[in-house]
Amino acid sequence: QSDPSAPVFATGGDMLDFLVQSGDISDRDGLLATWFHRANGKEELNRALASDAMILEADITLQGYGTPNQKPIPIMAHPPNVTSDNTLDEWLDAVLESRKGIKLDFKSLASVGLSLDLLLQKNSTRGINRPVWLNADILKDPLVPGFLVQEKFPEVTLSLDGWYGWPHISWLLSQSPRFSLTLWQGAIHPSVDDLLFVRDNSHPARVYYDIYEPTLSQFKQAVGKTSLQHQV
Repeated sequence: QSDPSAPVFATGGDMLDFLVQSGDISDRDGLLATWFHRANGKEELNRALASDAMILEADITLQGYGTPNQKPIPIMAHPPNVTSDNTLDEWLDAVLESRKGIKLDFKSLASVGLSLDLLLQKNSTRGINRPVWLNADILKDPLVPGFLVQEKFPEVTLSLDGWYGWPHISWLLSQSPRFSLTLWQGAIHPSVDDLLFVRDNSHPARVYYDIYEPTLSQFKQAVGKTSLQHQV
């Protein structure tokens, strides 16, 4: 069972508020949040749960997706894998024993409705008690009804991927205090100067930095120097 002493936290709540409440960070600053990617199989998940990472990102598809052995069982796997030793049901049970945040990335259309049903069931029976982020890229597919999340499990944060210039991002952040930006790194390391530009032109609570080493440490060091200069 989940820790009965843990305060109730809405699945649609703010991730930084949750991390502050959990004692993982001291300030509402997206730079302080840390991530673990592809926490899918049981070995990877156990490593993620034992790590200092605060937010676990994992991928969902259906068992045997796209094969004659496809079954209506959401599993944790990243394409091209369509088998796993971990179902979404098992994954949630393990993660809910921790105080980690959750980000789920749908890798097949057919897994969306079943996964939302399972999230609703878990929240009703034991309480998820933490923010849930859903990567919403696949929900933009014309074959997915636009109301699916709203109908089944509306209390979540939707994460939309995209490549945008700073004017567009700045405008978007200005539209609602509930909007935030996550800078996610692909194969190419971003420049520290570019990261500092975003940092200097946004509120710390509005931007998360999902960036790999060594760039992350270099960026944090540069942010520390900038902060000291501002104090002088």
